[in-house]
Amino acid sequence: MPNLYVSGLTGTLDTETIISNLLKIKQQPLNKLNQQRALTQAKVTSLGNLYGNLNEMRSFFTNLDINKIFSTKKATSSNTSVLTATVKNNAPNITMSITVNKLAQTEIRTTNKGVSSLTYTFSSSGTLTLTYWKDNLNFSTYDINYSAGQSLQDLVNSINSSQNKIKASIYYTGTDYRLILTEADPSSSTKETDTSTSSYVIEASGLPSELGSLETLQNAQNASLTIGSSTTPVTSPSNTFNNIVTGVDITVKDTGSATVSISEDYSQIDTALNSFVSNYNSVISIINSMTGKGAQFQGDSTITTIKTGFVRLLNPLINAGLVEYSDKDGTISINSSRLNSLKTNPEKLSEILMTLKNSFSAQLNGWISVVNTYKNIGETQIANISKKITDIQAYLTKYEERLRREYAQLESFIDRTNQISLRIQDFITTLSEMTSGGKKK
Repeated sequence: MPNLYVSGLTGTLDTETIISNLLKIKQQPLNKLNQQRALTQAKVTSLGNLYGNLNEMRSFFTNLDINKIFSTKKATSSNTSVLTATVKNNAPNITMSITVNKLAQTEIRTTNKGVSSLTYTFSSSGTLTLTYWKDNLNFSTYDINYSAGQSLQDLVNSINSSQNKIKASIYYTGTDYRLILTEADPSSSTKETDTSTSSYVIEASGLPSELGSLETLQNAQNASLTIGSSTTPVTSPSNTFNNIVTGVDITVKDTGSATVSISEDYSQIDTALNSFVSNYNSVISIINSMTGKGAQFQGDSTITTIKTGFVRLLNPLINAGLVEYSDKDGTISINSSRLNSLKTNPEKLSEILMTLKNSFSAQLNGWISVVNTYKNIGETQIANISKKITDIQAYLTKYEERLRREYAQLESFIDRTNQISLRIQDFITTLSEMTSGGKKK
């Protein structure tokens, strides 16, 4: 059970005020340590922010693939409602006039009979054989067993679970429910429907008698286009023509004509330079805040050296006129007109960016290491200060406990002394009265 000290018993001493004032004197070193820890923590936080920004810039240069950004191609369609194009870096720089003759169609076939409801069950058993033609010569067949008592949905489920070339579903005509069959992936077959010769992509035999036979709702059709003045069409089972020219894919959307132009895509150069400027300015801005007048690192040569080093490494961009430098705060911005003019000389521009990457990459590791060391020293100082604060707090707790005990004892002593004084005073009064009472008047 903790000791209980009661102050103010006699009213003679203002014990709480005395103890409070004594504690304030003893707490002065603690207050200084708390201030010191707060200042050091602020420095560590600033160093942590600078460390993070330097790391982001290092990651930017690590991931910067200069060869890639100068070899990227782009495709432009004069009429995107007719066709669009995508390209790889190995595509040639060409312009093509393309005429889309027809779009691809998926063959859709349905039974010419149906059942009256979805709960209707077949009265017979058998084997449905589906044939899927990949082209005019090659095909695959699939056997699907069905039995009396099964519904149309059961048959649909069996077809879809047994293969992946033909998609089965239920077609409601408004009066009955029929089996409908479509190509799961039109690009899997180059065969086209020819009703004049009864040539189909999807064929079926052995259908339940309730469903009759197949009829065609939509013919299979390959997409077709011609390039330039060619009279030989290029076909595709889907609306995408892959590698129609090396590295060029065309997706057709409607019949008509459009011009496709393949050229260099220098937009990634703008993106890379803008990212560099953003990273650069972030580092400079935080250094400015750390070393400005009255700031934590004002006059610190280690931090200011990073800023001067950054400026020095900018020389390739400054000499080429690619960036504009602010004398006010040291930040930079892109000179867009100069950048656009240099794009006509990609070799020179690539050389400038490569020099920039190599220069910063060589220096950033050293700066990051220095800032991290600085930060670690600060964190160690914080840990040491916190240890001293904890020790002083523990001492003050014991010191306050001792003061309360001692002043409680002092008040107890004063209280006893007062009581004795009162008894003596009472005794003297009584004695005086006794003495006075024995005299004659």
